[in-house]
Amino acid sequence: MRLNSAFVSIFSFVSTVLSGHLREKDRSWFPTNGTSDGVQYNDQIACAFWERTDGPSITFATATFNALAPSGQHGYAVWVRIDNNEMCPDSWLIAGIVAFVTNNSETIYKAWYEWGKEGPYYSDVTVTPKDVIRAGVTALSPTSSAIMIKNLNSGQVNIHYLNSTRSLCGQGVSWGVFLDHVDDPIPFDTVTITNASAYGPLGSTYKAEGANKMEIKQDNKTVTSVETEGSTITIRHVYE
Repeated sequence: MRLNSAFVSIFSFVSTVLSGHLREKDRSWFPTNGTSDGVQYNDQIACAFWERTDGPSITFATATFNALAPSGQHGYAVWVRIDNNEMCPDSWLIAGIVAFVTNNSETIYKAWYEWGKEGPYYSDVTVTPKDVIRAGVTALSPTSSAIMIKNLNSGQVNIHYLNSTRSLCGQGVSWGVFLDHVDDPIPFDTVTITNASAYGPLGSTYKAEGANKMEIKQDNKTVTSVETEGSTITIRHVYE
């Protein structure tokens, strides 16, 4: 289902962060130059990710997340994604949930998905606080895909099919969170992503453990930590 005008502004930060916005500002979504501790830093994104430049393409990625209420007045989103704008310009496949706070302090949850700059779209799957949501993105071909979003509490599930003129590259996968706006206070204590895995042909498998990490840094201070174990990613707010 296409987002109607009432939701365009709600999800504008999704499109802004995950489109060419960071690239235009020379802030790579996944910087290629490492840091001394092996962690990459961003002012809006915390995640675990894999990149590949050769070998079989990544064709399926999945994850499970909890719908947690954001603290304060700031929202965030949690997601699973194939490709990004740096490695595959204007083409990526992503699904997840977003929690945001309205002007009257109401917290709203939505499941959403998109293919590059086509979208965002929202799913008919209802999301309420503490629900457990599973999302999966599948590249059926470079220009066709299937997105599955399931509420494990209610059993409600939607499968969405998308076609695009922009081909996926299958060069990377990521699982993580991003903030509503740059330099927003971290609106959560802990976000746990489970069953984080991705697959390609010939049995190639990518799990959370061993993945590269990106953490949020604000005012030259690291304000999140990213830990991986097995297929679980734990993203914590680091308090001073």
